[in-house]
This record gives sequence, structure tokens and C-alpha cells, in this order.
Amino acid sequence: MRSPLRFKRVAGGTAAAIALTVAVTGCSTSSSQSDGSVKLTLAMWDPEQQAGVQKAVDDFEKANPGITVEVEQVPEAQYYTKLDASLGAGEGPDVMWQSSLASQYVEGGALEPLDKYIKESGLNLSDYPSKLADLYKFDGKQYGIPKDEDVWSFVYNTEVFKKLGVTDVPTADWTWDDMVRIAKELRAKQTSGSDYPMFKMTTFNGGVAGIAHQLGGTVVKDGKGTASSSEVTEALERIKELQDDKLIPPVADSTDFQTSSALISGTIAMAEFPSYFLSDLTKADVPSGTLHAVPVPSINGSHAKDTNGLSYTMNANSSHKDAAFELIQYLTSTEGAKAHVEGGSGFAANTSSEVKDAYYKANDTIAGLKEAYQPMLEDSYLRTTTQYPATRPNFPRIESAVGDYYAGRISASAVEKKIDSILTDALK
Repeated sequence: MRSPLRFKRVAGGTAAAIALTVAVTGCSTSSSQSDGSVKLTLAMWDPEQQAGVQKAVDDFEKANPGITVEVEQVPEAQYYTKLDASLGAGEGPDVMWQSSLASQYVEGGALEPLDKYIKESGLNLSDYPSKLADLYKFDGKQYGIPKDEDVWSFVYNTEVFKKLGVTDVPTADWTWDDMVRIAKELRAKQTSGSDYPMFKMTTFNGGVAGIAHQLGGTVVKDGKGTASSSEVTEALERIKELQDDKLIPPVADSTDFQTSSALISGTIAMAEFPSYFLSDLTKADVPSGTLHAVPVPSINGSHAKDTNGLSYTMNANSSHKDAAFELIQYLTSTEGAKAHVEGGSGFAANTSSEVKDAYYKANDTIAGLKEAYQPMLEDSYLRTTTQYPATRPNFPRIESAVGDYYAGRISASAVEKKIDSILTDALK
């Protein structure tokens, strides 16, 4: 389930259904063929990354002729519902994408600990950012190998700037004040009522919390919500001011807003954009260099923005665990990660410079990307719902309260108190 702006990762999933898996074993959808070969299944949700995953799988099959892999792309709104049902029946894919919901699946006994496979294979977890690898470590056991890492940037359409005669463009060292100044100049020269200077995340998770972090604040600390702060108040006010000045689309009217197509078509001139949807822009039918990336504008010298990382995990009921781990190891290796990004997948978690270079090359129609990502990687912090998975089911209530603030129905202090109450209750 992505947000109306197509930027929210899949949500959902419960431990209730998957708890059934502890009673049934050896019933996954993997199978042995008459010739002794093994067939595995791999579940994922994002269709835009399927080509990259398939490319890596194809390369794996060439290197392992005795193993075939069926990739199952399940629409993200249905992913965890289908996964819960299949795992609850003692079946399900051998290898699957997992998010911050992984803890629920570990509690339900549905995921296989990978420690012995890691030790035997020599896989080195230091090849991945520790904050992402540690997301999949529970009670001292490792259950997932990181697949990707979310990185944000601002991308602007150079042709829109030229068309409007705006020469003041975003730069690598721009600030929030620079962003507002440029957006106001764009707004003054736009003639269509449906056009806006830019898109910026307005949700609490993806927008408000990031600005609060840039200002030196927090939204959770010591197991309690800490949104009642001057930093969060300022973050809310900054975003509302963008909306009220018509520099971004009205939050309440942005339900079906498609950021990628709006940026490509020029109905917005610049947009905050995540790495996991960058292929939308790379595939655009526009001349190379039309789209240019820069870091998210700094506040007090900080580019802080939230990050998350998916991982590949193994079904505890897989009938072919050795083969399943071989697949996981390959997909997250330098060679496999390169295949992912070359095929159009997100920014790989594998920290090899070879992988990073492959990602930038695969997306080189977007100018300035490597320079845009460097400061973002340095300043990133774990998304609230990633670091504190227990809060995840409560975020629709939080986002609703934030929406009421943008609509002028509630004060900043009132929404902050509501957010703190929701977060604290979730973390008890």
C-alpha cells in the first residue's frame, strides 16, 4: 500500500496467522524435480523492481544449473495478506522480501535463522550497513540479509526552469531558504492553475520527522513519543506554509497525485524523490540530463532524511534450505546486487563500490545523482516505523491528525500531544 504519492512502503501483516507455521514443517512451495534439480519460489511486491530481481535470478540460475527459481510478484496491497495465509498453512515461498514487520514473522516461527548458513558460507555482514543488517537480528540471531537502502534526493526538471526563465536552480549546497526562494519564483511564472513549483513529503513519517531531525529534534526517545517539541512545531509550520503559499499541492487534494509523471510532464518543476522509485524517472522518454538530482535542502547544515531497508529472508518451512540460502547469498552479493541495479532495482544495501558505480551508471540519465546521494547517505536515520515496528499499525491515526493540522482544524500543539499519546501507547 503506497501513499497517494506512491511513496509509502507496503504495510500490514499480523502475527496471528503466521503463528500456525510452527505446527507444520517441510511444506513450502519449493519442489524437487525428477532429475534431482530443485525449484524455488521467491516472493516480492514491487513491479517496478521486478526486472532487476529477475535479472539477478537469471544470473543465479546460470551459475547454479541444478536450481530454478520462480519469481512471484504480488501486488503490495495484497502481499502480506497472501504471505500470512500461505505461511499459516505451512507453505509459502522459499525466499521472500521482508520489511520492518519481520519481527512478527520471527515470533510466529515463520522465518529461518540464517546464522549457520552465514558461518558456513563466509558471508560477511559488514558488507551491509549495520543499521540495516541489525533490523533483521532478533535474540542474537540473524534472519535477513539486506537487499536495499532508501536514499532521498530532490530532482528538478531543467526544461521547466528554462521554459519559465528561472535561472536560479537547486544546487548541491542549497538550503531550505533557497528552496523556498526558488519555488516562489517558479510559482510567480507558472500560468496554469494546476501547476505547482514542487512536491515535498508532507506526512509525519516521511516529512515532519525528517525536518525535526534536521533541526536536532526527535519524535521518539526512551520508549516515549517526543513530538511535543519546538522542532516538530517548526517542522509542521514549515510544511503548512509551503501548502498555504501554493508551493506544493494541497495535502487534502493530493490523493491521486502521481509525482513521477508530474515531474516528467512539467506540471511540477522539482520533487523530493526516493531511490526505490528512481527507475520511473530513468525510463522517462526525455533527453539525458533533463532531470537533475541534488540533495534534500539542508537546515542548519543537516540533510537528515529517513531510511529503510528491505531484506531477503528464508521460509522456516522450506524443503530446500541450502538452495534457498544459496539464492539469498547470491542476490545480496556484489554480483547479484549489481544485477539488481542494472535491471532497474532500488539502491543496493551491498556497500561495494562496484555495486554503487553500477547503480549510478544504470541511472546516469539523471544528472548529479552520485553527488546528490553522498550527503544523504551520511545523514540518514532509521524511519520511525522501521526503528519502532510496534508503532506501524498506528500511523494512519497519526497521519490523519497531521492532515487535520494542515487543513487548519487543529493546532500544532494539539496534534503533537495526540501523536505523543499514540506513539507512547504503541511502545508500551
